[in-house]
Amino acid sequence: MFRFMEYLERFWAFVSFYLPSHLSIDNNKDKNILIVPGFRAGRFFYARLKSNLDNLGFKVGILSTLRNPTSLEEAIQHLAKQILTAPNEVTLIAHNTGGLLVLILPDEARRKVKRLITLGTPFHGSDRFTNTRFSYWGFESDWVKTNYKNALFFPLFQPLSAIEDFSFPPQESTEFGQGRDLWFDIPGNYNLVRRNENIRTLREFLGTPKDNINIAPSPKANPDFAVPKKIEVDFSKYEPAVYKKNQATLAKKKSSSNKELSKPSPKTKQKVKQTPKPKAKPKKKSKR
Repeated sequence: MFRFMEYLERFWAFVSFYLPSHLSIDNNKDKNILIVPGFRAGRFFYARLKSNLDNLGFKVGILSTLRNPTSLEEAIQHLAKQILTAPNEVTLIAHNTGGLLVLILPDEARRKVKRLITLGTPFHGSDRFTNTRFSYWGFESDWVKTNYKNALFFPLFQPLSAIEDFSFPPQESTEFGQGRDLWFDIPGNYNLVRRNENIRTLREFLGTPKDNINIAPSPKANPDFAVPKKIEVDFSKYEPAVYKKNQATLAKKKSSSNKELSKPSPKTKQKVKQTPKPKAKPKKKSKR
């Protein structure tokens, strides 16, 4: 079920990427949260997330990304110009590969950002980009290994992801200072920003604009423990068809066991032959 919804969301993200509204650029001078779209995801795809955060009292802007940049540098400059219009200490919520883009922001734009939150960003890279024009994002490519630690340059870095996706395991997240990862229950990278349960989790995590953001001193990152690893969870057993089949099998076993328990235990009946009582002999009358 969730997999099917993920495919629908991915298709909707791709369609919205080619809508004219994706190329429009807003002035972000009054914004305190900026959303960085993921790979070929349009601005309109994040409208539901923006609406939820606006209701909390935040002022949210959605950035535009280039459709066919001639180089990675051109794509970064396009993002940087939009971030520079925002006030200082802005929060970036970067989805998917948007989290990889912001890792190489120019210093002037990076200093505007107080808090970087990534949603399902493949810090290890992805096989999807291998042997394509985006091969620098390939799985464990040299570009990824060189640049993923740049997240440490942001005052507060919080990588969040779905529980089955690639991310930093919680015990290794302490190396980056945020203390722990936030794991979303519903799988799927595109479901992270569209499913109501995931949006509610993110709302609770962000709090409200009145809440203070406490930045604890970050321990020094240890390269030996800060290597992204693959987290795999088998969600097939939670599919409705499989779940119903398992429930039916369990119910069948339970009913058969109950029938066996309700049957009376067979008792061997032994017929006891009763020996007839000897007849009493008549008393002889005494002759007088």
